[in-house]
Amino acid sequence: MPRTADHDERRIQVAEALLRTVARKGLARTTLADIADEMGVSVGLVQRYFRSKTALLRFGVEHLYRRGEERLLAEEPALPIHDFAYRLALTLLPQDEERRLELTVWLEFLPATVTDPEMARMHGEATRAVIDMFTRVLAAARERGELAEGLDPAQEARALDALIDGLTMHQLTNPDLYGDADSRAMLRRHLDRLFTAGEDTDERNTEGDRG
Repeated sequence: MPRTADHDERRIQVAEALLRTVARKGLARTTLADIADEMGVSVGLVQRYFRSKTALLRFGVEHLYRRGEERLLAEEPALPIHDFAYRLALTLLPQDEERRLELTVWLEFLPATVTDPEMARMHGEATRAVIDMFTRVLAAARERGELAEGLDPAQEARALDALIDGLTMHQLTNPDLYGDADSRAMLRRHLDRLFTAGEDTDERNTEGDRG
């Protein structure tokens, strides 16, 4: 058991080095030698855990999505549901250095989903998991009378996911136009349009500007 645990931990350490290197150099320019340098080990040691760069990249993406899922699951459900939905969505935006690094890497990996079936599968599963979570949250809001009348939770969950992805892309590529506070305010305004009950909208927006 300890040997297996050590092996798994070492693979995670290699994946973490991959993420840091890709965030700094870009995916196309990252080599196994770069990752080994980041860890202070030999290329042979990296290859001991991953036989190819492709295998490492796929594991790195899986690790990236797992970290995002852990953040979502760490949020405790609470009322009003509007605020819970806001906190969930906020975990997916690049609002601190750790998430900025991860989501920069996510943008680097995203084009590979067009040509790599395995990467496409992982991306699709992660996206569906996020949409399913927001669908459940919005369905609960509808049951409590918090969701605006006539809205479909599944459709609104997809729209919310698309908004988060768009804000992420613009925040990372156009930070002068889409700063942290701007993204929070846009997210708040979108949720305010979906919800009809709870705190006053102006108070929510003020809190959103503060983060």
